[in-house]
Amino acid sequence: MEQKEIKAFVQSVLEETRGFDGYVIVRAQSRREWSMRLSNGKFERVSTGEDSGFGVQAFTKDGASGFATSDVLEAGAGHKLVEKAIQLARRNETIGTKLNRRIWDVPQVQAEEKNPAQKIFGEIPLAELEAMVLTLHSQLREVSPEVVWQTSYNQVEEVWCIGRTDGTNVSFVIPRAVLMHQGTVREQGKAQGTLIHRSGMDASVLFEELKDHVLKNKALDRAEFARAVCGAPQLPSGHYSLIIDYGLAKGLAHEAFGHAVESDHMNESVLGEGGKLRKGLRVARPGVNIIDGPLVGDWAYQPYSANGLLRQTVTIVQDGVLEAGLGDVFSAEEAGMPVTGAGRAESYANIPLPRMSNIRLSVDRMLPLTPLEHLMDEVKAVRETLLQHGEMIEGQKNLLLLGYRGGQVNPKTGDFVFQCDGIIDVADPALPIYQPSIFSGKILSALEAIRGGVGEGCYDAIGTCGKGGQSVASSGGSHRYLLMDADQQVSLGGEQT
Repeated sequence: MEQKEIKAFVQSVLEETRGFDGYVIVRAQSRREWSMRLSNGKFERVSTGEDSGFGVQAFTKDGASGFATSDVLEAGAGHKLVEKAIQLARRNETIGTKLNRRIWDVPQVQAEEKNPAQKIFGEIPLAELEAMVLTLHSQLREVSPEVVWQTSYNQVEEVWCIGRTDGTNVSFVIPRAVLMHQGTVREQGKAQGTLIHRSGMDASVLFEELKDHVLKNKALDRAEFARAVCGAPQLPSGHYSLIIDYGLAKGLAHEAFGHAVESDHMNESVLGEGGKLRKGLRVARPGVNIIDGPLVGDWAYQPYSANGLLRQTVTIVQDGVLEAGLGDVFSAEEAGMPVTGAGRAESYANIPLPRMSNIRLSVDRMLPLTPLEHLMDEVKAVRETLLQHGEMIEGQKNLLLLGYRGGQVNPKTGDFVFQCDGIIDVADPALPIYQPSIFSGKILSALEAIRGGVGEGCYDAIGTCGKGGQSVASSGGSHRYLLMDADQQVSLGGEQT
């Protein structure tokens, strides 16, 4: 269903709510997806999918709610679903469910955002996309046949419309696409993997890669690094001066900090006290900032919340001080923060939860760096920059951590554990490589350890964020690299000395 059609459908469902003395939110979504995966020159999977439906969330005048969904976007389906949602809301009111009337306080919004994609979904036939992805995969295998390569491409278009009984009607399109190369290298009886991506809004990602081969060159570079990691020694565990790349910085900002300022988790957050955000708390050095907000063309782009509110760009940390959180309409006031339109839902069948979009970490003190095509050339440039600006301490390791392999965080205690792809000691002119080690510690100590950035901002580190049984696209980053002082509450694992 196209944007104008889905908008008209939502309006027709809202008309079914006349006479109800409560409040109703209608969320409709139409989703299309094409994906494919190749391994060693052959297609393992090519799939297409479509999904659509709508959800009705009804509130009694006292604030009890009920939620009903349908996967049928057809005339006549709205009346039954509205009746069901209202019935559930009234039943929930009789059993003493928690009441919330804050939706009545939000402003009316009217917006119809244009699709930001350069190439609309389906403009390039699936067969042509398959041919381009096969070409890119084959080029990689020709240059590096000893590596086991897998290439995948995923293209999605989501059309959303959110309507409310106050007259709000917001519609927008979320297009996204990603090309990924995954390589497995075997050396000295060990195996090491690498995964890199190139993301955007549409099939332009493929045309750009066919022209400039940026992802292919990066994949080959990372495969050579993975080969070196296979035979590399393990670092002794300890506390080191660190340099982390922007992918790992995104993981730190997202997992270890972003979730801790979402308004529905303040009772379980190290950044909450008595259920309220600890606004005014110094969490980092002056000059350190954390910002969350949508960026057009980004993997996690979403201009409006799933409750029909403008998605605001929020400065969470400004000049080292905790200033704001990510608040949705139903939990922000209780958490002591303003509503920022942070509610996101995986689909029409889900209740929105406060979530991040693109979260990025920046530092006022930035050292210049010109990005270079080859990994080790850039690492040498990082070393030269640190030496030039007096940022290298003689006789001590300065460890550069590359890649983000996931991890976990306890938001209540602030403990985090992350994994990287490998480590390079830039204090040593030989640039020795070490095996991946666990990067762990306390989130506030890690933030306090950040002393500067190297290179301009890179905000295209992507992933999928899970919360409350829902998965949504996430993204973010930092400067190309972040500098972190050694801290007793931040460690790298490894062999015990």
